Formats: sequence, C-alpha cells, structure tokens
Amino acid sequence: MSTAQERLAQLEAAYARIPPSQRLAMVAELLEWTVANFATPIADDTVRDLVARASAAVRSAANARLSAVPADRALLEQFRTATEDDQEPGAVDLLGAFRLCFDHLAPEITPPRVLAIFDRCYQADYVRYSEPEIAVGEDDASDRGQRILEYQAALLQRYLE
Repeated sequence: MSTAQERLAQLEAAYARIPPSQRLAMVAELLEWTVANFATPIADDTVRDLVARASAAVRSAANARLSAVPADRALLEQFRTATEDDQEPGAVDLLGAFRLCFDHLAPEITPPRVLAIFDRCYQADYVRYSEPEIAVGEDDASDRGQRILEYQAALLQRYLE
C-alpha cells in the first residue's frame, strides 16, 4: 500500500471512531466553513440558492442529531441540473459534497463518504482559485490549500477528542 493509500485508510479509520450523528455535525461545520472562506462570493444565483438551502438542511439534521440528511428528491434533482448547466468554478465539487450528506445513498454518513466530502470541499476551493496552467502536475498545496488542510485536520481532531 502506498503512503497516500495508507493516509486515506488512517483518515477513514479516524472517521469511523466518530459516531454517525457527530460525523454529520462535523461535515456541517466543514461545509459552512468552506463556503464562508471562499475568497469571492458564489456568483451564480442558482448555485448560491442551492448552497443556502442545502446548508440549512444539513445544519438542521445535524442539530437534530441525525446520521444523514433526509432525502429531498427535488433538491437533489436541482443539484444534478445545476452541475450540468453551471459554469460557477467549484460548484460541481461543492454541490457534490452537500449531496453526499443526504440519506438517499445510505442511512448514515459513512467514513468513506466523510472522506469524499472533505476532499470535495478542498477540490471546490482548489478549482475555484487555481490557475489551470499552474495547477497541472502540481503536488504541493498552495498557502490557501495548506490553510484548508490545517483547518480540516483541526476539525477532525476536535471531533476525536
């Protein structure tokens, strides 16, 4: 197993030590932080509305100590349509992260889904602010990317305590 694969396995094992309702609370914080820390606001009205509605649904489910957000078929369909039609940088990853919080996939947020949500939040910011010609083949995180990774690590640590 490569070092990257070992690190991913370690993260999944850490997420597994957190009860499912707390995993949802943790990803709610991550999603809220991700959107709040975009350097520029979401310009597309549809994406901005979907993010606001999804964020409220995730926060409500987390506050109710649920293990996943109850499926809202209409909202999930709007996610699909928005990601097909939108040109907002990072929207596909951000809406994908929100989509993974809903219980249409499984009754709880599993460790692999948490890992995917953390990754999609990072990718949403990366896609939004990276220069394509600079980003290709780049292995090291930018200062902005490093701050995101540090926040994510601190968030995980807080939920493990």
